[in-house]
Amino acid sequence: MASLIFTLRLTALEVDCQACNYCIGQPDLLEELTARVAQHLVAGRTAAQIAEIEGGTALISSPIQEWANRHPGATRPVHGKLKYRGSHLPDNPLFSAFVACVKVNGVCIGADKLGHFFQQGWEYYRIAVMDGRGDAMAERYGEWLEGSRPQAEFATDEDYFRRQRSGSRVGYGGFGRTLSGVISHADLAANRAGLQFFKDIATGRFETMASYFTPELCEEINRNAYTAEMRAIVEVNGRF
Repeated sequence: MASLIFTLRLTALEVDCQACNYCIGQPDLLEELTARVAQHLVAGRTAAQIAEIEGGTALISSPIQEWANRHPGATRPVHGKLKYRGSHLPDNPLFSAFVACVKVNGVCIGADKLGHFFQQGWEYYRIAVMDGRGDAMAERYGEWLEGSRPQAEFATDEDYFRRQRSGSRVGYGGFGRTLSGVISHADLAANRAGLQFFKDIATGRFETMASYFTPELCEEINRNAYTAEMRAIVEVNGRF
């Protein structure tokens, strides 16, 4: 049990739209997501409260991600088609690192993108707006979490990043390079979209979730980068 808990805490989640057949024939969750947010606003909830309700505190998942995973419109990956098969990522009856895909605003995305939207989007908002550090610093934080550039390039800001909720738990590359070997540009796009969402919530400008869910959140469109080890695996599997 202890090893399972360790895995759940420290394994990055990944998605493969091809293995999920691009959510073909599945319903679009856009209206339901918009309605969820509208209900929060009608109830008078603040941006911080919405972030807590939908994003939660667990890094491996979030309430909104679990909702998406359980949704009848979610598509499970065919594991024999995963581009990550043969990697170190866990995929067994106890726990799988691979999440379902859902269609939002006509775009096939991993359910994990909803977690990034509400969790890291809120962290971006805290950095950019509440701490007054600006959008560029918030995006730099996300790049540090993903490990999109060498760690040395973040040296001047690393102490600050490690004081953030996610940064204190996973450190440099904890959402990508150092755990899965997958550096997801779509994750970063989801983070940025979440930042704009919380800005709009805070200023009363929210209208619809269609404003935030764009093709940039799909990993088949906004392609990943990989560590050398993971790139070799996806190349053997005939995928990129």
